[in-house]
Amino acid sequence: MDNNLKQQHNSVFKSIFIIDPVKGERLQLAKLLKQEKFLMMTYINIEACFKQTNPIKPDLAIYVLRKDKNEPSQLKTIKKLFKKIHFIILLTPDISELNITEFREHGFTSIHKAGNQDTVKELIYSLMPECQATKVDESLT
Repeated sequence: MDNNLKQQHNSVFKSIFIIDPVKGERLQLAKLLKQEKFLMMTYINIEACFKQTNPIKPDLAIYVLRKDKNEPSQLKTIKKLFKKIHFIILLTPDISELNITEFREHGFTSIHKAGNQDTVKELIYSLMPECQATKVDESLT
């Protein structure tokens, strides 16, 4: 592959971390978002996602709220470095309300909430428009 083309491809390639303790839901969301320009990684909790030993740093994290498993308060414990990435908080019937202003006050620079998986997809493309599939991209597969 030509070096210019390879460099251009890598600059658009983005990594998305999905944090959800419910395996079936986690995989369903990954399948919905599956696309050539995303590296999708899934985790059961926030601690596993942001370990020091993880060589891959996310461009965006989707945090699915689950009562007694993935609570909003757990987000406040992550390091300042990770608060600078895009976060999408997916609300569930377990936890259907969240005040994101409080998280902005704790150093999160780009935090958004979504009520369903389709809204998550829309938010991803608005936060990282360079990753949106085009008709030309789709015809190449």
